[in-house]
Amino acid sequence: MNKAYFNNIKNVGIAVFLLCLIVIGTNSCDEASVGQVPVDDIAPSGLSNVVITPQYGGALVSYDLPKEEDISYVRCEYVNDGKENSINSSVYNSSLRIEGLSDTTELQVSLYVVDHSENISESYEASFIPLPSPMKAVLESFVVTPTYGGARITWENPAEVLVGISFLAANDQGDLELQDIYYTSAAHGTKSLHGFTTDKRLFALSLVDKYENKSDTVKVEISPLFEAEFDKEIFADGHLNGDNVSTRSNRPVSNLWDGTTDVIWHTDPSAGYSVPQFFTVDLGVTGNISRLVLWERYDYAYSQHNLKIFDIYGTDELTHEIGDEYYADIDQWKQDWKLLSECEVVKPSGSRVGTNTEEDLAASRAGFNFDFNEDATNIRYLRFVVKETWAKTTSMHAAEISVFGDARGTAIE
Repeated sequence: MNKAYFNNIKNVGIAVFLLCLIVIGTNSCDEASVGQVPVDDIAPSGLSNVVITPQYGGALVSYDLPKEEDISYVRCEYVNDGKENSINSSVYNSSLRIEGLSDTTELQVSLYVVDHSENISESYEASFIPLPSPMKAVLESFVVTPTYGGARITWENPAEVLVGISFLAANDQGDLELQDIYYTSAAHGTKSLHGFTTDKRLFALSLVDKYENKSDTVKVEISPLFEAEFDKEIFADGHLNGDNVSTRSNRPVSNLWDGTTDVIWHTDPSAGYSVPQFFTVDLGVTGNISRLVLWERYDYAYSQHNLKIFDIYGTDELTHEIGDEYYADIDQWKQDWKLLSECEVVKPSGSRVGTNTEEDLAASRAGFNFDFNEDATNIRYLRFVVKETWAKTTSMHAAEISVFGDARGTAIE
């Protein structure tokens, strides 16, 4: 054996020895206590200039921290509905927010400053009366009125907080059944329930917020207006000047009212049309319209040429020849037609195009319901203004439409 061999053995031994020291050191660190090691038992000073501003269902608490370096956070403690609650706010903040209170009972709060050693200052005691909870404000704003085939519910949400609204309606035996659950944080909202006879019926709704506070149930008994589906057998292609009348693979617009979602309408992507795109449906009868249901092409749900954002206009008669340039002008004809509905197909999951959940697919299969404005009366022609497809294309496809309202007019030959 030569000297180089022994030198290599020596180097390996040193390396192993150092590795053992590292392992031992690491194990020792693992066994040490985790977190800030207390450095003293001196409590910090308390808060000053505390201001509590009542808000909907809570309050904003602002304050000045003591001018000390050893401060970790501020703690707020209170009891609500018999439960102890605690809120911590970083030393980098000068305020904290109390939320989720369900009534306007006076609330006692205790505020503390906590240092890095978990020493706690003397408490700052205060009380306040919160404004009514956001949920209560929404509940008290509900207005329920009769509409075609059901009830129309409107509400206000001044705090724009997320609430879940349960809509219920009595069945023919008088028992309340859940119709839908709708989550929203919008400042204003409207929801219509359809599919009922004109018999007087009980409708109800209730709320839940993100803190699982539940409201009372509001109940209103009303008589829905008459509603029936318009007869698709008398629908026709309105084909006004400017409409996208192209077809791809012999799938005309009349497939939209053939009674099945298995056969689609498809325009030609290479036909040279631009956005917005138009198409017109002649209902064959003049009536009062309550809503439209659209079924998209299901095998391309929420993608490709399926309609995403569109407006629907209506009129009772055509004031110009169908080939007149008047209809090709983007804005001119709108002055004589009623804007009936501004529509957007919304994917329930909000996921990106190409990724659909079971909930998304179920909504696509069920069809998308769009309510019309209350002045959608005496309408025969519907003109669609398609502003955007899911792939932002200059082509369109869909599977079926159904129109509802008071269709008891006389068919027009």
